[in-house]
Amino acid sequence: MLRALFGLIGLVVAAIAAFWISALGTIGNVSVSNLGPPLDAAPSAWTEVLARAPVVKLTGFVTGWVEAGPEILIDPNDPRTPANLKRKLWVPSISYLLEHPTRGRVLLDTGLRSGDCAYGTEPLYWVPCRNSAGSDVVSRLGARGLGVQDISWIVMSHFHGDHASGLENLLRLGAPKIATTREEIEDVQSVWRPVLGYEAEMLGRDMTVVTINSRLQSMPAVGQAADFFGDGSLWLIPTPGHTRGEMSMLVNTRPRPTLLTFDAAHLAADFELGIAPGATVDKSAAQASIARLHALADAIPNVNVIYGHEPAQWTGVSSCELGR
Repeated sequence: MLRALFGLIGLVVAAIAAFWISALGTIGNVSVSNLGPPLDAAPSAWTEVLARAPVVKLTGFVTGWVEAGPEILIDPNDPRTPANLKRKLWVPSISYLLEHPTRGRVLLDTGLRSGDCAYGTEPLYWVPCRNSAGSDVVSRLGARGLGVQDISWIVMSHFHGDHASGLENLLRLGAPKIATTREEIEDVQSVWRPVLGYEAEMLGRDMTVVTINSRLQSMPAVGQAADFFGDGSLWLIPTPGHTRGEMSMLVNTRPRPTLLTFDAAHLAADFELGIAPGATVDKSAAQASIARLHALADAIPNVNVIYGHEPAQWTGVSSCELGR
């Protein structure tokens, strides 16, 4: 009897190990360096920053739509969560093209891949997806006469599938360096990546990663931010909670600047009501991140806030120049 019990336990352990190895997958080699220290002293006010910074062009591309429920988008247990958001929604997956007058072109996230874009690790989770031919970021660039060789950086808010699905194809075509936080790439490389939502199949190619942590400096409202180019045109703001290394971004567009919350606030309701996403590694940190973004938005007159996946901002829109 005891031998049979030990045998059963052994089979269960073997099955769990086999599942975990399959879910863990294999990612490519990751070469990591740091961006370097701040290039200038921290200004005293965001209005000062933006007044002297170069103006950049920012275009958002809808690369497809994914189906997600409140367990990801907005905390369903928060009493302030509207009843109409306690259900599954189809939400957009966006990649942004930033065009700098002297520093070239940068992609902010890569959106969804072409073809079959559904992803997940069953039974942990599964994300249905829909897209159309030509909606992926490589095709969007091609329609503008651009290729991967015309992109100087890819800046990743984080590496979940709806933000990183298009990365594999960009890497295959010779994508440039990737900027993210040290915490984000550590978790991508962690043995716990399946439960943290990182898909090995999207990360199978070698990556050259530059972490932005060494460039962080104290800034009003948000605590810390990194002046990516050193000229005030693109600020990377750590907003942990949804993932440890999540970033939001402030872009100096005209006639008004643009604040991209990414998944610090999936929906307008997350941001406006101060509700954490449904999926977090640290709910308290997520709420604190939203509060800091609120303070930043309050400090910048007429800022244009674009949420991570708000359907109302993208319904009927394929691409859009932001800041207008």
